Amino acid sequence: QLVLHFWSDEDCIKILAQCKKAIPPRDAGGKVIVIDIVLGSVSAGPMLETQHLMDMLMLVMTRGRQREEKDWSEIFTKAGFSGYKIVKKLGARAVIEVYP
Repeated sequence: QLVLHFWSDEDCIKILAQCKKAIPPRDAGGKVIVIDIVLGSVSAGPMLETQHLMDMLMLVMTRGRQREEKDWSEIFTKAGFSGYKIVKKLGARAVIEVYP
């Protein structure tokens, strides 16, 4: 959970490209499951406050960042994946299936 969250976009692309090499093609059931925060999925309340606090943490502690769906889409494409689907949203987090 949140493995990619703390890495830069460039590092996420490298990590996911290696994952793509290790899985079978899409028609054989290949996919990568990503559980991470997708900004914009929460618009008010305690979860929005949590997202803002995580933004501050990311600025101070890591090279990673909070990402919107369009940011994830760009990372998946650059890593060589053909598509993705957000399967379930769990508060600020989402379960994303990424397809080779």
